[in-house]
Amino acid sequence: MEINLNKLAFICLHTSWWNIYPPQDIAIEMSKELVYDNWENYIKNDYEKHKKIWLYLHTPFCEAKCVFCSCGSEKIVWWNTLDNYLNKILDELNYFSPIFKNIKLNHAYFWWGTPSIYNNDQLNKLLKTIRWLYNFQDYAQWNFEISPHTITEEKIKILKKYWVSRVTIWIQTMTENSLKFNNRIQTWEKIEKTFLWIRNSWIENINVDLMPWIPWENLKDFLINLKRIILLKPNMIHLYPFRPTKETLFYKDWFTYTDNDIKNRDIMYELWVKLIESFWYKWIENDSWWLNESARNDQEVDKIVNNCSILWFWYPTRSYIHKNLMYFTWYDMYKDDYPTYMGIKMFKNDYISRFIISHFRHWFDINEINQKFSINFLDLYKNEISFLEENKVINIENNFFKTKIENVYEKLLFSKIFYSVENIKLILDKFSYDEKRDYVKEFQNTLSIAYK
Repeated sequence: MEINLNKLAFICLHTSWWNIYPPQDIAIEMSKELVYDNWENYIKNDYEKHKKIWLYLHTPFCEAKCVFCSCGSEKIVWWNTLDNYLNKILDELNYFSPIFKNIKLNHAYFWWGTPSIYNNDQLNKLLKTIRWLYNFQDYAQWNFEISPHTITEEKIKILKKYWVSRVTIWIQTMTENSLKFNNRIQTWEKIEKTFLWIRNSWIENINVDLMPWIPWENLKDFLINLKRIILLKPNMIHLYPFRPTKETLFYKDWFTYTDNDIKNRDIMYELWVKLIESFWYKWIENDSWWLNESARNDQEVDKIVNNCSILWFWYPTRSYIHKNLMYFTWYDMYKDDYPTYMGIKMFKNDYISRFIISHFRHWFDINEINQKFSINFLDLYKNEISFLEENKVINIENNFFKTKIENVYEKLLFSKIFYSVENIKLILDKFSYDEKRDYVKEFQNTLSIAYK
């Protein structure tokens, strides 16, 4: 199949902004039993070679939806919504647990929403069940995300009781006007208390999430607030530049992100780096800035570097069974009893492509990838490499694959060359590719979100 920039742009328009591979947009419905069988197959045939699985638990509930947020989440409508959701998660945890009874998982990650929305009893029940049903490596990182306005001292003690080792605090902004515009409910007093509770509980690491130049942010307040956060000495700080994608309320409410906004965001990012590095924070590959290496997000690193299998629970989570299957669950939270399973069967080139796409913005050692996947990379991807070289996107020197990519637009566009021929054809057919349309221009017009 001939691949050109127009087709790659079309694929970008009809697949996830997060550059996930395989693309969930072409998944088909499958039974939970088939998913179970694929996990069993992985444990039987590939686990001893790979030995990489981490557990992820998803809590898609928020008390208020942030304008900048592109994550799928729901507002709690009924008094029993959380109880019902938790019971369904516990059913799923029980259903899959026999597969993993003789192995130890690498890490556990609790995210979205955020999970600090559970009350004390719910939180106890959830963490106790996971510890009872699943075994973890001694070094396993348990990473729990919290929102300042839903966390309490008692909840922190519960996290420590079940060996949570890393807490991520969703702060994003502390500028007053930005907090109001973005539906954020948090105060400096509560954030400082939260730091104190975590440290008094001897939880090992604190990570803070920030987002420069979100709506109604300004440079002066951002830098003042950042310095105040740095003085609290979090072990790691993540920076997530604002991207007003079509999933955000910002986009849905017809707000615009101007060229000047993009320029100011990039300036803010550069000043942020200078400030934080002046306080001895160091950048770490595949992560962000840290004071100590143990503070890094091991789950994210495992996913990128080691093609780690991911056992995700509940809506709308994406699980990955190495060499077998990518699947996710979907359902209407207030109508359906249990989720529909959607998946894509994976073949050898798919899980190699997954690795390449994860590293596409930067570089990788070709010898390492040859050894990891028992392939000859230059031969297997000869046509793709020629295409990228012709478009002056990559440089191969001393057995290193290096990209010349400078922004998100190029990363999203050119990484699609590593999609399998079969998946490319499915996308082109499903979404009715028209050779006469200029999809490159359409894709460029959607990318007011591009940043360095």
